[in-house]
Amino acid sequence: MSNIKRQISKWLNVGQETLNEIELEDIEFAEFAKQNINNAVAQMLSVDNHINLPSIENTNHTNQIPCKGFWVENTKDLVLYVLNGNQSKAIIVPKNGWMIRDSITIN
Repeated sequence: MSNIKRQISKWLNVGQETLNEIELEDIEFAEFAKQNINNAVAQMLSVDNHINLPSIENTNHTNQIPCKGFWVENTKDLVLYVLNGNQSKAIIVPKNGWMIRDSITIN
């Protein structure tokens, strides 16, 4: 995971300490952000026609591709790092495209 954080830090030119991991089930997305995320994931999966498109709202979907979320401390932007086989993509969601759900579970 630190390798992913290091990569994102380099891509965004921010310190690793400003990247905070967040669980996807704790996030609520604006409609425009959901559409953008689903479009980006669909592009990654376009080669694999047999894979069902994962829903960003259903993080426990059995066919979902791995995704890590980080929010950037300074800007409050969200970075989703999506991995599918040998493909990876960082999707940036602006601060107005996401918020923490009201009903999060604190462990």
